Amino acid sequence: MIAYILPILCTFGFTGNNSFKDHILPLSKNDERCLVIKDIYLSLENHKTLNSVEKSILNKRINKRLPKYISYFKKHTQHSMFSWELIASVAYQESHWDHRAISPTKVKGLMMLTKDTANYIGVKNRLDPNQSVYGGVKYLENIIKRLPDSIKGSDRIWMTLAAYNVGLGHLEDARIITQKFGHNPNYWSDVKKHLPLLSKRKYYKKTRNGYARGYEPVIYVERIKAYLNVINEKSLPYMRFAHFQF
Repeated sequence: MIAYILPILCTFGFTGNNSFKDHILPLSKNDERCLVIKDIYLSLENHKTLNSVEKSILNKRINKRLPKYISYFKKHTQHSMFSWELIASVAYQESHWDHRAISPTKVKGLMMLTKDTANYIGVKNRLDPNQSVYGGVKYLENIIKRLPDSIKGSDRIWMTLAAYNVGLGHLEDARIITQKFGHNPNYWSDVKKHLPLLSKRKYYKKTRNGYARGYEPVIYVERIKAYLNVINEKSLPYMRFAHFQF
């Protein structure tokens, strides 16, 4: 049995609504998308599960790339509620485990931190994998604390991921729509069915935060889950006994 013990995800730099600045100022209206184009099979497409090519590439990178970074994932989750496997899954979605990754919109590093987020947390060098993972974990801890207390357990985890991708305001809009349809706004299984409605004018024109590509956080979360399942299927020695690099 795979235990999801409050692991958490990030989507640093994927949209314009996921920097610390958004939590101290009104939500950003810009549309900043992370495009790491070197791996065409591993982008956020209109499918939630991994095809055979994607899974093969991921397995190869678990063997070749993950050993370079696993110590950072373990170090910064050692005293966290989040599992290193989940943080590693997020980093794979963000940069495909490449600490040198830079998007056209200048989000950078293993966790693809925005400049605003990095400045708020105190990350000086976004291309330093140690600092990048530190910043990612700290930011995710900030997000999960901001969700309503009524969201519990694994639903809180998946909605944290969705909120980071689409923004807390848009997630709340989707929760309100979910409730209007007679479903439970505290269940990810219900909210994910209504998030895509934020891209339809009939629905977003009545929300506080307006239009959003609501299908993206749904796909994003499901693909993070898929990466997590593959990583958890592995049991390699370096995964169990990674050396912390301080």
